[in-house]
Order: sequence, then C-alpha cells, then structure tokens
Amino acid sequence: MFEFWFTFTAAYLAYVGYEAHRAIQCAEKGEPVFKPKSAPAPAAPKPEIKSVSAAPAAPAPVVKAAPAPAAKKPPPAPAKPAETPPKATPAKVGDEPAQLADELRNPATGELAAAPGNYRFAKKWIKEALVQEKLLDKIYKPNELDDATSLKVKEAIDKLRAMKKYQA
Repeated sequence: MFEFWFTFTAAYLAYVGYEAHRAIQCAEKGEPVFKPKSAPAPAAPKPEIKSVSAAPAAPAPVVKAAPAPAAKKPPPAPAKPAETPPKATPAKVGDEPAQLADELRNPATGELAAAPGNYRFAKKWIKEALVQEKLLDKIYKPNELDDATSLKVKEAIDKLRAMKKYQA
C-alpha cells in the first residue's frame, strides 16, 4: 500500500512541476497560460422533412403583430438641483456645527470602533456610553427596537459622534 501512495504522490508532484514550468515558459513568451477553447462551429441547418399525407396541411393563420408600445420619455430634469437635508443634524457648539466622527474612541480604554449605522451592530461600550451620557434611558434589546425607538437611538448615536470626547 505504501508503494501505491509513494507512486501516486511522485506522479502528482511531477504534474505540478510540469505545469509550473509550462506557466513560466508561457509568461516569458507573453502567451496566456490557459488558451481559450475555440467556439464550436455552428451546426448546419437540418433540412425539413415533408411528410407525405393524403390531406394537405392547413396554412398557419396570419397574425398581425401589434405595434410596439411607444418608448416612455424620462421625466424632465428639474431646473434647480433639489437640496437634500443632511443625513444627520450635527450638534452645534457655538455657531459652527461639530464634525461627526467616522470612528469612535472609548475614552477609558482607547479602543477605536467604526461609528455604527445600526444600533444592533454597535459595540457594547458604545451602548453603555449612550446611557452614561444620558442620550438614552437604557440599553435596548433587539426585540425592543421599533421604528420610534430606532429613530431616537439614531439621533443619540449622531449626538455621541459629535462629542469631542468620543471622536478618534
């Protein structure tokens, strides 16, 4: 049995060596290693076989094609570009708005985390910071999040992102 596996392994290593050598040669010549297979030639059309029968075949009814529906024109572009409200209203410090951080830093440990787009994916220390800063009244469980709560949590996360203490 050992001789079989030795022979099999030797044959496999020889194949790998051959393929590596062939790939190097192809790379030196600038040829592709794997040549694409040529597309098969289209088959010749088969001649129709007419059946000989006593009754002639009824001609197929002629059906007029319905006119193609007119292409719909896209709505005209507005003259002025519509102003979209900002995604998050930044917290204001004085007259200038604070920048929202893309990364949050845990002031206690220095750990960096991406600002969560969803409360479910926020790290535990971010959820605790939201409660500690009194932006939320408690840490919510996933089954407690409804539309109103999710909106309140999103606003709280944006306020936390605006705080200098948590910006990276």
